[in-house]
Amino acid sequence: MKRTCLSVLLAVFMAGSAFAQFGRQVDNGPKSLKDAYDGYFTIGVAVNQRNVSDPAQMELIKKEFNSITAENDMKSGELHPKEGVWNWERADKIADFCRKNGIKLRGHCLVWHAQFCDWMMNDEKGNPVPKEVFYARLRDHIHTVVNRYKDVVYAWDVVNEAMSDAGRGFRGREPNPYRESKLYKLYGDEFIAKAFEFAHEADPNALLFYNDYNAAVPAKRDRIYNMVKKMQAAGVPITGIGMQGHYNIYGPTPEDIDSALTKYSELVKHIHITELDVRCNEEMGGNLQFSRGENKAMAPYLSTLQEDQYARIFRVLRKHKDVIDNVTLWNLCDGDSWLGVNNHPLLYDENLKPKKAYYAVKNFNPALDNNVPKEDFKPSELNQPGQQYPMVNSEGYARFRIDAPDAKSVIVSLGLGGRGGTVLHKDKDGVWTGTTEGPMDEGFHYYHFTIDGATVNDPGANNYYGSTRWESGIEIPAHDRDFYAAKNVPHGNVQQVLFNSPSTGLQKRAFVYTPAEYNKNTKKKYPVLYLQHGWGEDETAWSNQGHANLIMDNLIAEGKCEPFIIVMTYGMTNEARHGTIGSFNPKNFETVLVDELIPYIDSNFRTIPNKKNRAMAGLSMGGMETKNITLARPEVFDYYGLFSGGTYSPSDLKDVKPRLIFTSCGSKENPEGVKKSVEDLKAAGFNAVSYVSDGTAHEFLTWRRSLKEMAPLLFKK
Repeated sequence: MKRTCLSVLLAVFMAGSAFAQFGRQVDNGPKSLKDAYDGYFTIGVAVNQRNVSDPAQMELIKKEFNSITAENDMKSGELHPKEGVWNWERADKIADFCRKNGIKLRGHCLVWHAQFCDWMMNDEKGNPVPKEVFYARLRDHIHTVVNRYKDVVYAWDVVNEAMSDAGRGFRGREPNPYRESKLYKLYGDEFIAKAFEFAHEADPNALLFYNDYNAAVPAKRDRIYNMVKKMQAAGVPITGIGMQGHYNIYGPTPEDIDSALTKYSELVKHIHITELDVRCNEEMGGNLQFSRGENKAMAPYLSTLQEDQYARIFRVLRKHKDVIDNVTLWNLCDGDSWLGVNNHPLLYDENLKPKKAYYAVKNFNPALDNNVPKEDFKPSELNQPGQQYPMVNSEGYARFRIDAPDAKSVIVSLGLGGRGGTVLHKDKDGVWTGTTEGPMDEGFHYYHFTIDGATVNDPGANNYYGSTRWESGIEIPAHDRDFYAAKNVPHGNVQQVLFNSPSTGLQKRAFVYTPAEYNKNTKKKYPVLYLQHGWGEDETAWSNQGHANLIMDNLIAEGKCEPFIIVMTYGMTNEARHGTIGSFNPKNFETVLVDELIPYIDSNFRTIPNKKNRAMAGLSMGGMETKNITLARPEVFDYYGLFSGGTYSPSDLKDVKPRLIFTSCGSKENPEGVKKSVEDLKAAGFNAVSYVSDGTAHEFLTWRRSLKEMAPLLFKK
């Protein structure tokens, strides 16, 4: 076959295969973050001058966000570095961008111990001024700034980071709850009250926030709560609390965030998540001393941890939509982040490309937000003897457990489509457990653990060859599983054979299924189905994962299928690794199958060695091989089957008319393409049948069902 034709076959195969998921994210969700959270809260972003100058970045901001915060350009020290000196240009540019595009603006921030107008506190000789002088200067500053932007600013971070991070003091005594900044040392907590009073004077309609990091940490949460409660009791107009949200992939826990939101909502009706980012290390908070990270790509397991942390955070935030007005990401992309690009903290990478975490935040399923799985979990039927985990419940959720007390992270590769898996969490005894976010598709699934970046199989589960390695396996019981169940019926035999392969210089292996009657009637000869596995699997797949022998036993016992032999051998697919699939040459396997294995089978088994008693079918990449070989060697096979492995067209079959063309896929793959191809074949006079497996994707239940549907159509008398 010409290379151009092979490329077309590969394209068709990959359109419905697992390969199509590698390296790209299928996005069928809302158009933008702000669209996704319409009805929940506004979605904001902190911007710098580059963001509002570059056309591509400006378009991205307009597409995704409906609130903006100036990262640095509205801070007091930037605007008002000296008495009588004002630098309006940069802040005005951001405000004008918001005005022009109808985007709300959060004012950040009026009073912060860093980037502050320190000159307000000193006289010409550097000595502290009387507090009356300081407050007069502060009031003038706040009034000037607030009035300049009151037409576009809807909320102000009035005071920023005034509370202490300290733990317990000497002998367990509670330390000073306030940050001992110069402002606090000179004016106590009165400066907080005055700043809010002045802001409210300047704009009585603006929402006024106290803003701080680590606001979900219980000790600091309580300090913030107590301070705001005290201020409000004294009449200070604090109308909102800003939780900065400088988090990491390991924390804080959703429970701590939930607890903080619940507690703060006792005091205020407005909570903003003001500075959200999730860095890929163990650091957290707003301190200016932090690791900038190593200059290397984000490891896949870290990407999954970040995706999961963002998803868990936003699930909690959606729960509190009655009190949360806004969630603001602190910078547009990793390349802008104050944490450094190598900490990978945001939803867009340094090239403005959305990351996995972006899709986890945007494409959430509201039905899962409050979903609690039934606690009727039972050990998976594929577990090793005596092992309780993994478990499956009646709804199709899977639960995993592993003892790894010194690990920092554990991820199970099995999870909802499009996600990187299920992140487990550790209890006080060092045991990691986790449950899939939602029900899994029915049937068989491969999976493994990733423990701190290392791939490890589940010690509780049996192993199956897939993804070019032995993987753990779990079975989500299917409602129609009876057709592949081990029943009290006559059972055929699956035996291993070794055959000589001169083209490869090897003794190669195949598994041969013979029906139950094969050894009883020693004169009868049988048709043969050559049945191929997919990429990453081998010749064990169809009898282990696929239950091909049990499917045949049951069909034959029920009188639905003519007895025939099935031959399963390695299709040499795994020599094509991801990224090199286009270079795969099925010609080598064609030689092994047609010129070496088939003669061996015909010589050693009672076969009917002719075209009309020979079929070939394959799943996924095995389907691609099937199509390639049946077209290249039309004299060998008379029945063709593609299971999630592409389609035939009338133009492919100009010189041949097989007895049957069977094409199938899962309903979550490309059902319309499969149906259309079969309609075209029928219209051209071919005996063609399509089958779509309901509720499944590119997975073994699709292919088990496909074999069940195709087998009765083969070798009709």
